Amino acid sequence: MKIKASFLSSIKVKLIIAMVTVAAVPLIVATAINFFSSTNKARETAKENLEWQAWYLQSQINNLYSRTESSLNTLATSSVIVDFLEGTGSETNAKFQLQVVNEEFGDSNQIVLSNMEGMMVLRSDDKKCVDISKREYWIGASQGNVTVSPVIVSNSTKKRSMSIAVPVYKPGTKTVIGVLHRSYDMNQIHEILAEDGSESFLVDKNGILAAHSMYEISGDDEPVDYSKSPYMTSDKESDVYESFVAGHNYVAYVKEPITGGTVAIATSYDGVVAQARLSSLTITILGLILLLIGGIFSYFLAVGFVKPIIAVDESLEHLASGEFNKIDKYTQRKDEFGQIVNNTNSVIDKLSSIVGHIKETSGNVGESSEELSEMADQIAATTETVASAIQQIAGGAVQQSEDIQSAAANTSTITDAVESVQGSTKEMKTLADRMKTASEESSSSLEKLQEASSEMTKKIEEISTRISSTQNAVSNINDRVEGISGIAAQTNLLSLNASIEAARAGDAGRGFAVVAEEIRTLADDSENLASEIRKLMDELLSEAEQAVKAADLVMTGNIEQQKALGETLKSVEGMLGDIKETVTSVAKIAGEADVCVSSNAVVSNAMTSLSAISEENAASTETTGASVEELSATVTTLAGSAAHLKDIALQLHDEIQFFK
Repeated sequence: MKIKASFLSSIKVKLIIAMVTVAAVPLIVATAINFFSSTNKARETAKENLEWQAWYLQSQINNLYSRTESSLNTLATSSVIVDFLEGTGSETNAKFQLQVVNEEFGDSNQIVLSNMEGMMVLRSDDKKCVDISKREYWIGASQGNVTVSPVIVSNSTKKRSMSIAVPVYKPGTKTVIGVLHRSYDMNQIHEILAEDGSESFLVDKNGILAAHSMYEISGDDEPVDYSKSPYMTSDKESDVYESFVAGHNYVAYVKEPITGGTVAIATSYDGVVAQARLSSLTITILGLILLLIGGIFSYFLAVGFVKPIIAVDESLEHLASGEFNKIDKYTQRKDEFGQIVNNTNSVIDKLSSIVGHIKETSGNVGESSEELSEMADQIAATTETVASAIQQIAGGAVQQSEDIQSAAANTSTITDAVESVQGSTKEMKTLADRMKTASEESSSSLEKLQEASSEMTKKIEEISTRISSTQNAVSNINDRVEGISGIAAQTNLLSLNASIEAARAGDAGRGFAVVAEEIRTLADDSENLASEIRKLMDELLSEAEQAVKAADLVMTGNIEQQKALGETLKSVEGMLGDIKETVTSVAKIAGEADVCVSSNAVVSNAMTSLSAISEENAASTETTGASVEELSATVTTLAGSAAHLKDIALQLHDEIQFFK
């Protein structure tokens, strides 16, 4: 009965599925790995670029305000400004100085001087002076602090601005006598942000949006509050995070130290990973094309595999029906399927030949079976006589085997005792060898430890010497710092003289007075730096002295350790000599035990061999008797089988007619 394979169980279908799967799995894995790696790399690169851009924008804004702060502080120390506030100076000179400094910025913003009542008293332009006593930046500066305001909307112009204000001190005191401030239009900050080309913005210290790169913010616009944003609630100076407020974005921020605000820059998450998605899509499409080509190739390859198998199956189907049908196709193929086809044809040829021979010889089997039956009866009579004689020989062989076994048992007892002694001496020799090896290793380790300890002592001495050299160098640095302090004092005195000369020169010396004041500030900074260096050098000198003391203590303990190691090494060397003598004695005993075991083994082997031979003789005799008896029974059975064989030969002749 022919059984047809289902579609899914077909070898051709399985081969196609397997080959397509082998091609598809690496494609899927490679695409997934490429997508995730490309996406992760794109995200990390975007974060790094965003953070760098945020720092760049922060540095531009910080540079603007730090430059302004420096200029205002310089004006605040100017004698022209101070004299004007105290009522002894010229308003014209003070305004001229404000204008000169303000023109250096090259923008439309102005510098304003106000008194301690909060009233503007001088502007770098000709606009009206107003009361600013309620404004936050003036209040902070009047208390002696450099203050930057949050975003302010002018009631008259509706412009949004942020102001930085510094206090003006009475010379030689901490008494504030006025406030200098400069305001910045937020549209100017917008222009700085817009130059970068990305979506960036500045948030003031209260979390209100001050400026944005993508658009200008007017004074009539509703304030945008970002006070709950991560960069306002975080203690970090800078960071990059994911935002889902207005879509999926990456936001990088940097805190601006002068204004107290935050510079932030954002980019779309989809834009970051778009290139990675495009790359993965390209690889996927290319992979699908290759997968389609692989599927077509798999189909033709599977068909080439299956057709020879189908031909062999059809040939076997004919053979099951008693027909010898050889395969004509695929015999010239050089692969395994060609071998299968050729081997199938060979099997069919062989079976055809065998069946032909069986047909020829089946008729002769019946005649031979009758002759075999007569011969079996004659053999049965002879085997009964032989069996009786063999039984008598077997009885004597059994008695001889029992006597030899008794002697062999006694020899085995002696052998066990000698081997026990030999085993004990070998164990003792092994133990002695281990003790010798352990002692030699201990001696070697102690010698190395003693050498390492000596080397450590030398290194500690070198460290102590170098620390002493460091102490001398620190002392020399302290001497040089004293020289710096002297230079700073002379510079300060020179600055004071220059200020006096500038004051005498009147209006012509106003610019030189500012320079003299800057020189005096540098001299004070040099003196402060020299004091800090002197303090650090004193601390370094104290630490060096403590290190020298510690090195002396370690070196003393190391010398005592070397002495103890020397005494231990002598003890181990003495013990090593005793162990060597023990090893020699145990080896001698083991050699003598080996001689006893060898001699006794020769005797034991001879007795064992003799016993085995006797047992084999007895067993062979008994086996021979049993075999003769079995032979007699077999011959009897053979006579019956011969008759049965004739019947089988007739049946075989009938059945062989099945093959055509």
